[in-house]
This record gives sequence, structure tokens and C-alpha cells, in this order.
Amino acid sequence: MAPSATIDHHAHPAPHRDRVRLAGLIGALFLPPLAWSLHLVANYSVAVRSCYPDGAPQVSPSLDKLWLILIIVDVVSLVISATAAAMAYRNWTASARELAETDSLMVETGEGRTRFLAIWGLLIGIGFFVAVGFDLVGLWILPICS
Repeated sequence: MAPSATIDHHAHPAPHRDRVRLAGLIGALFLPPLAWSLHLVANYSVAVRSCYPDGAPQVSPSLDKLWLILIIVDVVSLVISATAAAMAYRNWTASARELAETDSLMVETGEGRTRFLAIWGLLIGIGFFVAVGFDLVGLWILPICS
């Protein structure tokens, strides 16, 4: 009788870990907050330098270039957050059947950790996309150097 070629996927706590790359999980978790942080620092430094060059408000700043730079920084941050959310969604669907149907507690056995990280990556990506989106809307509504 030949040895069985089937693999017991329940032998490891995260049986679908090979379907999702670790870099994809980490990227989906950390790229949106990093993009948002860089967006916040870039927007603040550009706006302060343009609106208050010597510590005092500028009388008539040239707002066209400033507004364009702020829009570009926001759009780049939105693209990074959306891409990370899409990666996380792909990871989440790839590990859709990872939860083993056992009676043991998931916390104790580590079951579903790939799916857990993927869903948190999706939530983080969407959350930071919305946060940057509100900032982008603010550029259209609020005066820049007021």
C-alpha cells in the first residue's frame, strides 16, 4: 500500500499560511499608517513654510503651487492606503477557509492568525483611507492659509 499523499492542514495552527505572503500581511498592516504619518508631516511642513515663512503670516501667499502640492501628497497617501487595503482583502479571501472546525479555543491554538492579520490590514487600510479622504475634502472646503 502506497503512503498517503494527503497533507493534514490541521497539524499547524495556521494551515493556510502558505497562501499569503508575510510581506503582504505586514505591508497591509503598516503601509497605511506610515503613509498617513508622512502625509501629515509633509502637508504640515509645506503649509507652514508657505503660509508663515518668517514666523509671521504672509500677506499674499501664492496658493496655487501650495494647493497642488497638498493635493498630490493626499492623493499619493490615498493610493497607498487603497493598495494596502486591496492587498489585505486578497489575503483575507486567500485564507477564507483557514479556521479549523474544532472545539478548541482559537487563542490557545493560534488558528486563524493569517486571516486575523488580513482582516486587520483591511480595516486599517480603509480607516486610513477615510482619514486622508477627510483631509483631502478639507483642502477643497477650508481656506489654506487662514
